[in-house]
Amino acid sequence: MTKRTMLIISLVALVAAGTFVVASSTRAAGDLTAKEARRLIARMAGIELPSDAVRVKEVSSSGDSAIVVAQVETAFRMVKGDKDKWRITEIRTGDRRWEDLDTLMRALNVEKTARARAELESIATALESFRRERGFYLESKSEATLIDHLNPRYLARVIRVDPWHKAYEYEGSRGSFVLRSAGPDGKPNTSDDVTVTH
Repeated sequence: MTKRTMLIISLVALVAAGTFVVASSTRAAGDLTAKEARRLIARMAGIELPSDAVRVKEVSSSGDSAIVVAQVETAFRMVKGDKDKWRITEIRTGDRRWEDLDTLMRALNVEKTARARAELESIATALESFRRERGFYLESKSEATLIDHLNPRYLARVIRVDPWHKAYEYEGSRGSFVLRSAGPDGKPNTSDDVTVTH
C-alpha cells in the first residue's frame, strides 16, 4: 500500500467527522507551530491539499511528540443506490483526483486484518509462554480474563479490541485455544474472521 493510499484511507475514516488528530514526532515538539503542523498535514504522503483546506485548531506537545487537532476540508461524490439511499462512492484528494471509496475501504480492511492477525499472534505467543511455565492453557471463554492473566508477565501490552473496535474473543481449555476477531463484517464465524488456534 502506498503512502498516498494510506493518507486517503485515513482521510476517509476521519474527514467525515470534520476533525481529526494527528500524532507527529518531531525533534523539538515544543517548537511545533500551527503553521508547520498545517504544512505537514497538507503535504502528508505526497498529497498536496490546498493550505486553506487545513485548519489547525490546537497543538499540544509532550516531550518529543505532539498532538495536532485539525479540520480538513475535502469533497465526497455521492450517488443514490438501492431503495433511494445515498452512499459515498468517491473522495477527492487535494490534487483534485477522485479516489474510489470501495477500493480504499478494501485496502483499509486488508491493513486492519494484518494488524488483527499480528495482535492475535502476540497473544498466542504469550499464551505459549504461560503454558510452558504452568503446563496448560488458561481455561476461559473470556478474552478479558485471558489478558488479565497474561499482562504484564507474558504480554507487555493490554490488547482487548480489534482494529474494528470489537472485542477479541477467546475460548480456551487446558490443551487448546481459539483466538478470534470477527473481522470487517463484525460477525463471528464468517469467512472474514481472523483466527489463531493451537
